[in-house]
Amino acid sequence: MRDIQILQQTLTEQCPNIHKKRLSSLILATKSVLNGADLTLTKLGRKLDSNTTVKHAIKRVDRLLGNPHLHR
Repeated sequence: MRDIQILQQTLTEQCPNIHKKRLSSLILATKSVLNGADLTLTKLGRKLDSNTTVKHAIKRVDRLLGNPHLHR
């Protein structure tokens, strides 16, 4: 999707020090919202496009939302 490419390019230009895994998780969470997930931790995790179990996807979103490096 073109909007995800624009977002990823903008984030890498504006936040060059962002960790690659953190950026990847942020992009995946954004994709799940764009694909129709509600803005709750559980629903974001359930719609996450990854090859892991639902439990691990929810945990990934939980760690992303609780990450203090993204709260600046």
